[in-house]
Amino acid sequence: MRVAVTGGTGFVGSHLVPALLAAGHELRVVGRGVRRGALPDDLALSFGDVQTGEGLEEAFSGAEVVVHLVAVIRERGRRTYAAVNADGTETVVRAARAAGARRLVHLSALGADPDPAFPYLASKWQGEAFVRGGGLEWVIVRSSVIFGPGDGFFRQLARAVRLPQPVIVVPGDGTALFQPIAIADVVRCLVASATDPERSGQTYEIGGPEQVSLETLFRLIASVTEADWLLASPKRFVHVPLELLRPLALLMDALMPNPLVTASQLDLLGRPNITTRDAVVRAFGFSPVPLAGNLEYLRPRHPILDALAEA
Repeated sequence: MRVAVTGGTGFVGSHLVPALLAAGHELRVVGRGVRRGALPDDLALSFGDVQTGEGLEEAFSGAEVVVHLVAVIRERGRRTYAAVNADGTETVVRAARAAGARRLVHLSALGADPDPAFPYLASKWQGEAFVRGGGLEWVIVRSSVIFGPGDGFFRQLARAVRLPQPVIVVPGDGTALFQPIAIADVVRCLVASATDPERSGQTYEIGGPEQVSLETLFRLIASVTEADWLLASPKRFVHVPLELLRPLALLMDALMPNPLVTASQLDLLGRPNITTRDAVVRAFGFSPVPLAGNLEYLRPRHPILDALAEA
């Protein structure tokens, strides 16, 4: 099968593309040429811009299925939630239809909702609407937060945990629930959505086997990232109301190229991000791996200690 993947050089794409290649599919990776991620060196990239539409129809030419992964979690300049997550999805749908593609698989997010109070989730909701009304076979996969090498969400939490201060700040009361799912399991769901003809017209919500609070996420990450700091006493966990953190989030977003959190992301940290615990088992027939015990990729590297261990 010929498959085109938008955002194929990003976090999810750099895991999905090798899986599709290993399954024997012919791949066309579509991106703006910013980076290759962890893709095979001999895999050619096709230019395509989801905002302007430039190059998309040509990039999709001959593809039977388009898997659309492009999205932004932080707004920067003209790359807003509405412009990329919503309007950019519409542009992809139109180009896929014009190129003769049969199916479009869209990676969305748990909690997609038209409520304008949450602009990221509203943009994902609008993107889904464009997919459903685009005149193609479609499959929508709404994922909870994804963990694994190269992720964004868990690495940002790890950055916050490792700050040189005696406390770990937990936004809000820390009770909002998340259902983290491993990148390998997300890939399995996307491959099935792209290749199984019986899945057309379905919206799937996926998450791991555990529903854990935000504070539990911080504690799990701290158990990994803080373990290697010799002679350091455990940090205390301190809850700070979201409204008190908002001015700092706005300042970081304005001044830092890679802020710990933006105001929009801060709002999402106080909102549940879950589905049923057996969602993947029921929809895709396999059990996803748990979060606990699978965060070692976040452990800080210590070159001197590693060298001593290997001596």
